[in-house]
Amino acid sequence: ASDVYKRQVYNELKNYWWLLLISGVLSIAIGGALLAWPGKTLTVVGFLIGLWMLLAGAMRFLIALFGGDTDGRWVILIVGIAGIVLGIVVMRNPSETIGIIVLIAAIFWIITGLVDVFRGISDGGMENRAWVIFGGVVAALAGAIVLLWPAASLLVLAVIAGVFFIVDGIMQIIAGFQVRSA
Repeated sequence: ASDVYKRQVYNELKNYWWLLLISGVLSIAIGGALLAWPGKTLTVVGFLIGLWMLLAGAMRFLIALFGGDTDGRWVILIVGIAGIVLGIVVMRNPSETIGIIVLIAAIFWIITGLVDVFRGISDGGMENRAWVIFGGVVAALAGAIVLLWPAASLLVLAVIAGVFFIVDGIMQIIAGFQVRSA
């Protein structure tokens, strides 16, 4: 019965492959904007980071709820909820929170990156395991770099975030098409 349930959940997720596609395209657009105009309004950068956190949190929340049997489901659920809450807080007050956006983004990247790395390492049967681990390493490194040099200008954060958003977006688009064609 467990395999039947997993298949039903997976088939249901296949109907929503386009959410990964939209999220990926949006992530690439945000990354491109951050790379093209890194010195522009900090409020816009803050809002975009909050939006990304909200979307990434929502995706992790859905994965935890509908992603089948995983040992770390509760961790993914907690990270998803944290992303949603932090994203909303940042989006509501981007200009007031810009000082802590650097810290929030760095911590979120490290946590989500480490969760993905450990998920990929511990689940030998995971599809796209190497991509999940690679994305986790990139996220954790981006977060660590930002935490190690917090006094660096937000321009540097914008460039790091831009690269991260583009890599993350590409991975989401690939995953979306793989889910659709599976």
